[in-house]
Amino acid sequence: MNIPMRFASFILFVLMLCGCSEDEKPPQNTLSEEKMAAILTDIHVAESRVNRLNLRSLDSSLMIFNHLKADIWKRHKVDTLTYSKSYNYYMSHPQLMTRIYEKVNKKIEIREKNNNIKL
Repeated sequence: MNIPMRFASFILFVLMLCGCSEDEKPPQNTLSEEKMAAILTDIHVAESRVNRLNLRSLDSSLMIFNHLKADIWKRHKVDTLTYSKSYNYYMSHPQLMTRIYEKVNKKIEIREKNNNIKL
């Protein structure tokens, strides 16, 4: 391999390593992993509650679920745009989303042990 080709290969390799960095900062106003885990926990619990109602109408289920989600946004003091942007950011970073869902699972287990929810 000639010198310019080696240099180009080296530069490409360095760029690839930099692109795989975990130190990438999330965009401004992205919810923290802990906050995201708390919100997702509440969303999954709300989904479970709606499913347990066994409503025949999908419209009724969606109406109730949307009402529960509105309560979740108020409780966590977050708007849907901030949540959506944060969710999209974390979904594009699978390692971070995996960490968040590990927290969600722990939170649900704790709630089940304390009899705060039934799934």
